[in-house]
Amino acid sequence: MFSSLNMRHMRSFVAVADHGSFTAAAAVLGVTPPSLTTTIRQFEDVTGAALFDRTTRQVTLTDTGERFLPVAKRLIGDFEEALGDLDALSKGIGGKITIAAAPSVLTRILPAVISRFVVDHPDARLRLDEMNAGEVHAAVAANEADFGIAGEWEALPDIAFRPLFSDRFGVLCRADHAFAKHPFVTWAQLADQPFVGLGPESGTSAMMAGVSGEPRGEGTAKAPQYSGSDFTSPAIEDAARLGIAAAKGVMKQAEKLARAQNKLADQRAEKAAKSPARAGAGDGASVMPISLPRPTVETSNTLTLAAMVAQGVGITVLPELAARVSDMTRDKGLVFVPLSAPVRQRHIGIITRKSKSLSPIASLFLHQVREQAAGLDLPAALEWY
Repeated sequence: MFSSLNMRHMRSFVAVADHGSFTAAAAVLGVTPPSLTTTIRQFEDVTGAALFDRTTRQVTLTDTGERFLPVAKRLIGDFEEALGDLDALSKGIGGKITIAAAPSVLTRILPAVISRFVVDHPDARLRLDEMNAGEVHAAVAANEADFGIAGEWEALPDIAFRPLFSDRFGVLCRADHAFAKHPFVTWAQLADQPFVGLGPESGTSAMMAGVSGEPRGEGTAKAPQYSGSDFTSPAIEDAARLGIAAAKGVMKQAEKLARAQNKLADQRAEKAAKSPARAGAGDGASVMPISLPRPTVETSNTLTLAAMVAQGVGITVLPELAARVSDMTRDKGLVFVPLSAPVRQRHIGIITRKSKSLSPIASLFLHQVREQAAGLDLPAALEWY
């Protein structure tokens, strides 16, 4: 029964609802008022619901029409978005990319990359969703995001985590705090300090007390080996094999990136082999769980946390990039002091689904992230993989 309805009925319904007149809506749609009236009657007959109350002077929505209006607008929006993606793809590499990421990644890393990406790919459209680590992994697993950029989380069956960079943990405190004058602080010195912290949903506590100081998949015994296909998608590879110049260029850059990653991985493995007893430096063999003071205040928001520190409620522990995400260390007179004995690092990586290839435009964007992000002028000492 409902198969006889189409987007023409949806557009007609929304136009009449928005203009409050069949005559005005017909003019906007480019049809005659009788034709529009027939379309609306068909809609009402098929659904069995009256959508409008009609008088000689005005047309108003019924209660059913009021409830259905936002649904109809969303359906039209989704349909137009899908058509836009098809149009962009027919003209070249385009379409929508949905990215779920940690706040520090969204504010410090992606804007500079995106500013150049949209110039190179004007047909692309990006959706950015700010989430904590657990939410990012879940969004990618549920296919609500094309990929994510966030910290490690509990392993999910269809999720791949590829390290991108790491940053060190440290204390965020007021400039008048005794720690602010130290070059570094040990974890033991945090005991008995007034403390505020992020809740367990952020993943920060898990990262600090985790079992391994290295990202998953990067052990010290054998360095991982990458190939160009690890940094593209099957669609890009197929296009390159067909001789499409843009895709061949992407594959060439991907192979170059793979060689650079392999060289860096070999260097790390060699360094780890020569100094296996780096106490607390994050080699995985000497990592011990860390206990933090019980927080007086717990929150899910880094800005709120920094505000608590600025007011003297307590100190906190954050990865450096997250601590500087709002420039509150500068604006509010806060100081970031690295933690040592042992050193702890947060590993941020690319989160994708193993069972689903990225679209060509999403692959191109990720390639640009890897190519450009390490060269950004960031207010933190990051280690890129």
